[in-house]
Amino acid sequence: MAATTAAGSIQRGRLADFLDSQNEAFVADLKAGKGAGWHLVTGNEAGDLDTISSSVAFAFLASTLNGTRTVPLVLTPFKNMGLRPENELALKNAYIPAGTLLHPEGLPVSTDKLAPAGVRFDLVDHNRLLPVFGNYPNTVDAIIDHHEDEGVHPQATSRLIKTPTGSCSSLVTKFFMPQWKASLSGGAGAAGSPVPPELATLLLSSILIDTQGLKKGGKAMDVDYESASFLYPLSTLATADPGIVTLSATGGDDVPAPLSNYSEELVAVKYDVTGMSTDDLLLRDYKQYEWTTNSSAIPKLDVGLSTVPLSMAKQLKAEPEGWKSYMANVDKFMAERGIDIEGVLTTFKSETKHKGRRELLLVVRPGLNINNNANASSILHKLGSGLLAQHDLFALEDWGTGKGVDTPKGELAAQAGEYLDSLSSGRVAKIWNQGNHHATRKQVAPAMHDIVSGMN
Repeated sequence: MAATTAAGSIQRGRLADFLDSQNEAFVADLKAGKGAGWHLVTGNEAGDLDTISSSVAFAFLASTLNGTRTVPLVLTPFKNMGLRPENELALKNAYIPAGTLLHPEGLPVSTDKLAPAGVRFDLVDHNRLLPVFGNYPNTVDAIIDHHEDEGVHPQATSRLIKTPTGSCSSLVTKFFMPQWKASLSGGAGAAGSPVPPELATLLLSSILIDTQGLKKGGKAMDVDYESASFLYPLSTLATADPGIVTLSATGGDDVPAPLSNYSEELVAVKYDVTGMSTDDLLLRDYKQYEWTTNSSAIPKLDVGLSTVPLSMAKQLKAEPEGWKSYMANVDKFMAERGIDIEGVLTTFKSETKHKGRRELLLVVRPGLNINNNANASSILHKLGSGLLAQHDLFALEDWGTGKGVDTPKGELAAQAGEYLDSLSSGRVAKIWNQGNHHATRKQVAPAMHDIVSGMN
């Protein structure tokens, strides 16, 4: 894995050197008013490993193999990078020290001033230019994504949106594979390629964590297996077991031990949220949306969705006053981000049978786009009814009543009614067990969007 210096810091690789030089040149040109000619590649605001790996890989491969001046921007503030320890582990194994990535606070101008400065955008792991970059839809030149196609930016010259796909990193690999393979065709092979092995390791890290280690019958699709089979022999991971340097492109063979072991390490680190506060848990995997409705009274709703790798019961037990203090923290979180609706999507394994479980908490509050308590209650009812109606997709059932689920009992369940259905404070909420643990935010967000869009 990653080499370290005597002091314990990460030894820099060629990928880190590229990022440093590219960041420095981009920032200098922005200061000089020379943004034209630059492409900025950005992933989504949740800042997961897939979005970071896809951004870094796209920028490096576009610059090195295609001669396009491209730089990656990570939307997660640097101070919050520690909320995703799996990212830190993968970056370490790609020889990328902390502080090497470019974040919005490292830019000499605000993100909404980039397009007016002449910067063009390439999107990975999402397919709509985010509001932080302003309303400049015609500045998007490329899109690579594995989420539902929102149908915007039709002028993009490159558009690879494929669902279902386990990892966007697989699509980035597939997109550049012809040029990458060509760079290996010389006599020196991989050693003569301008692409360093740590980039293959970074991409593999994302594919592994997004597909549960390329598990057969799981989230891995053909493109994930094909990309992983191409990347593995080129990566630093293959040197951990020189006798097994191939991986089936169809997923029919066993995954080599170095990949399986690394995948288990990534997952273990990802789900270790020891010491994180409620605010940390809500923020670490968070996306925010602005959705329009058919209502003249409430023409739009601002919505946040947080994926939390911990059961609600465990989150509540960590709070000094259970639901009361938990919901106070949620209220504060929503107010700070200016959102009308917050969804908390828990994901965890049952303590008895170690099977995947999920819960869904929806919180609606008036005061921003929602003008009164009655409308807040009505919106929550419509969202709940709409999601309940999609039983085959979500299989929602009242919290604490599901068979075979680690359901909360006693005081926590009793408090739910008191602190969730709280019209006196304006905010209302509802929590469900989610019977289909395969349905993630990729399914919840579009379903909620459709419901909101139809509200009148």
